[in-house]
Amino acid sequence: MNKEREEVFASGTLIGGRYRIHGLIGKGGMGEVYTVEDTRLHGKIRALKANRPGAGTGFRGAEEAALLMRLNHPHLPLIVDYFPAEEHDGCELMVMDYIDGMTLQAYAERQGGVVPAASVVEIGLQLAEALHYLHGQRPAIIHRDLKPTNVMMDRGGFVRLIDFGIAREFKPGQAKDTVTLGTPGFAAPEQEGDRQSDARTDVYGLGALLYYLLAGGIKLGRGPAGGDAPIMGGLLGGPQALVAVIARMTDPVPALRYPSMVEARQALAACQNKRAADAADRQPLAAHGRQAASRRLSVVVASLSPGAGATFTAITLGHLLDRPPYPPAAAVEHPALEPEWHALLPDAGKGRAGGRLADSPDRRYAATASPSGRTIWYRLEPAAHAAAGQDAELQLKHRLMLQAIEAPIVLTDVSSRWLSPEMAEQLASCDMLLFVADPFPAKWTIERLAAAKRICGERELTGRSTYWIANKDGKFGARGDWLAAMPAKPGCSLPLLPAEAWADQIWSGKWATAHRTWQPLLERSLQPVLQAISASV
Repeated sequence: MNKEREEVFASGTLIGGRYRIHGLIGKGGMGEVYTVEDTRLHGKIRALKANRPGAGTGFRGAEEAALLMRLNHPHLPLIVDYFPAEEHDGCELMVMDYIDGMTLQAYAERQGGVVPAASVVEIGLQLAEALHYLHGQRPAIIHRDLKPTNVMMDRGGFVRLIDFGIAREFKPGQAKDTVTLGTPGFAAPEQEGDRQSDARTDVYGLGALLYYLLAGGIKLGRGPAGGDAPIMGGLLGGPQALVAVIARMTDPVPALRYPSMVEARQALAACQNKRAADAADRQPLAAHGRQAASRRLSVVVASLSPGAGATFTAITLGHLLDRPPYPPAAAVEHPALEPEWHALLPDAGKGRAGGRLADSPDRRYAATASPSGRTIWYRLEPAAHAAAGQDAELQLKHRLMLQAIEAPIVLTDVSSRWLSPEMAEQLASCDMLLFVADPFPAKWTIERLAAAKRICGERELTGRSTYWIANKDGKFGARGDWLAAMPAKPGCSLPLLPAEAWADQIWSGKWATAHRTWQPLLERSLQPVLQAISASV
């Protein structure tokens, strides 16, 4: 969680005797959004929006809640509860279903700033459906504030409009809007007060949003000296059909735009031909050459077979990253595993500067800092893990915990538990994957080898890094055959530690990196991975 954000409600606050605050997940000019637990529904995760309404700023929270409560559409949020301002020091509170995903702003940043044309069209089609539904109400509801931070995308690519703070009902016969509101770069010219906003206002807003996604974060501009002609230069190299549709959607003259969201949606659907999408995905669409935004690096460590050494590798990396020049890290024991780190890290959090951290949304974990405070260990607590199970709500809480981690590196140990479709997807999509194999190929099943090759192939197509690590390496006759049998040439080789000395080290409560001669040996062995991590962050 960003420490710079000022939180109105502290973590643990109980709202209405029912909703327990977990943490701040978003902040805007009129309020904040928090994750909360619904204590009456076994800790179900909800989202709570806290508005600080002011005079003349569009809908007040009560009006927004009343508006949404009478709507029913899959691309719109579902309101669960509402608390008026007088009950919470002037903050109007709305409780709604939590959307397990990210804003379009965050999604675009994950794409390096430029969203592929095929994805832009799909997003546009979904939003057009929601807007057509709003425009079909009597009277019509005009959203007026379409922008990347007001749209959420879940893990399956399904989008929802989430903020109706300045939406308004169309008033036949009214010359212009009572209040001039909107976000520069996304708001239609008539929102500046010349005319009343109508369905064509949202046609413009949707076009401006699609332009922003396709152009790599460039907002739609106007011509020089205040001219009205939109500047479409951000779409140089983009698919001509889609550029033409966006240009018409964002015409400064409402009469020259698509007259309704139905026509706009039909035009976007026509852009969905395979040739245009493929051509767009092969070309860089942003003319400005902006570098991809810096972000947190996700590193996953997996074993090709049970016992190959992913846990050893993950914990070793966590210890090696615990000092300059390496960036701070968070090391996480995946909840699909049997708890083991609690025994392997007996001294975590007991050092001079370390200690147990605040509770996280996933109560199965104890989060403790290393003595230096540079590495945070998220280890499963055996009793809590055994009682919790693995239902969908716990998976969501685990993702919330990961989202709250501020370290620039998140290192996750999945060991050999990666064959499920969901886990395989995590391995395919993480920034850096480390596959660990030991010299016992009898455990390398056909299923695991095929799955590993498929995942590595998917990663190669998307330009993601994969490192194979030969663990328990030593001098034995068939060593060459072992290395040749691995699915890819190993980038690192970890030595086989002497069994008796290693047992003494573990039973004394110390890791291998605390051994005077092993520490430099392990750091040299993992140098390619350490350098890649440093370079990526």
